[in-house]
Amino acid sequence: MLPTSTLPFVIVNAFTDRAFGGNPAVIILLPPGSFATDNALLDDSTMISVAGTFAQPITVFLSIPILTEVLDSDGSPVYDVRFVVSNYISPLCGHATFATTKAISCGMLPGVSQDVVKNPVFKFRTSGTVVSSRVLGPGKNADSPDGEFYEIVLPLCAMMEVEETEKDDIRRMVAKALRMDADKVGLKYLAHGVGGVISRLMVVLDSKETLEGRDIDIHAFLTGRFMMYTLTHATPGQKTAFVSRSFMPVIGVMEDHICGTAHGYMMPYYAAQPDIDVVAGKEVFVRQVGPRGGDLWVTLDRENEVVKLRGNGKLFAKGEITL
Repeated sequence: MLPTSTLPFVIVNAFTDRAFGGNPAVIILLPPGSFATDNALLDDSTMISVAGTFAQPITVFLSIPILTEVLDSDGSPVYDVRFVVSNYISPLCGHATFATTKAISCGMLPGVSQDVVKNPVFKFRTSGTVVSSRVLGPGKNADSPDGEFYEIVLPLCAMMEVEETEKDDIRRMVAKALRMDADKVGLKYLAHGVGGVISRLMVVLDSKETLEGRDIDIHAFLTGRFMMYTLTHATPGQKTAFVSRSFMPVIGVMEDHICGTAHGYMMPYYAAQPDIDVVAGKEVFVRQVGPRGGDLWVTLDRENEVVKLRGNGKLFAKGEITL
């Protein structure tokens, strides 16, 4: 690391147009080439320490493209990023990608701007993963201060139903989290991730349950074997197709206010339910309903095996840090 480095940062709330809504992400701007293996500006332990000092759900370290570097000759600039959650570096984060898109497109970071009229597409590269996003212009909440609407594209997540031998333990854990008796929990479906998302559990509750405004005993999830727990239920008769809440207490994130990647397995599940208005290729409105809350317009793209998440972003703070 350089002896003294002053780095600009912004905090952007993803999937909201409110100062105290959505999911916050700190975005710290680094010089070009900052992740070069032979001359990295910040090592992993320093990035983790910086993220811990901010104590936000995620901290993004962003390195702007070197000269005219592009991906696949499509003219889209490639930004190198590192996503730091608590004490580890995550390979992917949906809401952080979304927040960073807004920060760049609105010129929030000094010296970083993008002519979104000519090229509204952005690409973010972590180690081995590239995620795309774009600026859509005025959107669903066009009366927000900047009126802009954004989209990120995330891969679908493979899930499989939990084994019968494990369901009773999960039911008891969920009951404790919901502060109710295990035999009264309306549990419809349990599935865990496979492959790269093996540490995730999706808990589908009966629509008679209520997640919004509910006092969740988050510490109950510390007794399970998964890293992330997403609770969800359909909302018949409402403008939302379904609602959800996500928790990661084992890594210090008590509630993940808006988890973009969780929609990579919730959308395929709901699209398979004949009584729920979720159809591949059709945009639906969904919400994550924790204390901060967030609004998402989501489309399941079966052909390309992705979900498209759209919404607003809100600048909350900006400044600089000195290391």
